[in-house]
Amino acid sequence: MENEKLKFGISLYSFSDSFYTRELDIEGCVRRAKELGYTGITLVAAQSAEEYPFISDEWLYRLRDIMEKYEMEPVCWEGYLDIGMRSDRDMNQEELAEYTRNDIVYAKKAGFPMMKTQHSITPQNFEAMLPFCEKMDVKLNIEMHYPHHPHVPVWLEYYKIMERSGGYLGMCPDLSIFQKYPHQLHINQAAEAGFRDDKLKAVLGMIREKKPIEETEKLELTDVEEKFTDEFYHKFSNPSAVGELAPLLKYAQMIHGKFYYLGDDEYDPCIPYEEIMPVLKREKYSGYIVAEYEGHHFSIRENEPQQLERYIKMTKKMYENA
Repeated sequence: MENEKLKFGISLYSFSDSFYTRELDIEGCVRRAKELGYTGITLVAAQSAEEYPFISDEWLYRLRDIMEKYEMEPVCWEGYLDIGMRSDRDMNQEELAEYTRNDIVYAKKAGFPMMKTQHSITPQNFEAMLPFCEKMDVKLNIEMHYPHHPHVPVWLEYYKIMERSGGYLGMCPDLSIFQKYPHQLHINQAAEAGFRDDKLKAVLGMIREKKPIEETEKLELTDVEEKFTDEFYHKFSNPSAVGELAPLLKYAQMIHGKFYYLGDDEYDPCIPYEEIMPVLKREKYSGYIVAEYEGHHFSIRENEPQQLERYIKMTKKMYENA
């Protein structure tokens, strides 16, 4: 059935380079997303809204009009809990709650049916948002992002809260939790910093073979090489099992389709999409998978539209062939 099919959206965060260099404004980002074949939009409010965290109705209504102009579905307003906003202390829980309520209001005015936050909201504040979400008719979800994983103790609390929320409170699995191997841009960065080719290949082989980081000590690495080895092992050597995705889908209001680089073969050796897409099809997940390109953290030489075009082609093909 058509309503059981996956939908393909994009986070405007994926256009970070073009947005920061003023090659594209907000309307340009939405237009480019449409041209690439995506049907829904999320945006990180702290990045996209120049007035954030206190946004005018004029800006919000203009965004809504842009979405309507290009017939793009508003998927999710992505809020940002900057607990270090003040220089003298961290924000307290009531302040975090107030910022969350503000973002829910912004989401509603801009036409978004849901708003995303981070786990720093705390279980207590998360559940306390339920009456306000019901009043505004806006769903609220928490992103599960690496290094968190499905069995982190606080997430066991969140699941229970989601269960009793009537669907208003949920989650956004970020596919970074399944990262299993360094992506090419990170590898290139290490090589450009002086990581010797033979040593780099040896470290990558150890990660592929799931050998402990202690075994890299016998390679007699330089300080620079040890730095990158620590980064590789910290982020890519302990992924969640793809089999843990299916139980999360009953709570998922959307999915963050994280990726860093896709080559000409349109294959991701870092995140196992070839295993993930069949799970989404088998479980009849009918929400959005939202492309979130983060290669700009490692290189500004890549072609963003090309990367995003490769991503939607890869994921659609894997989904259709599953």
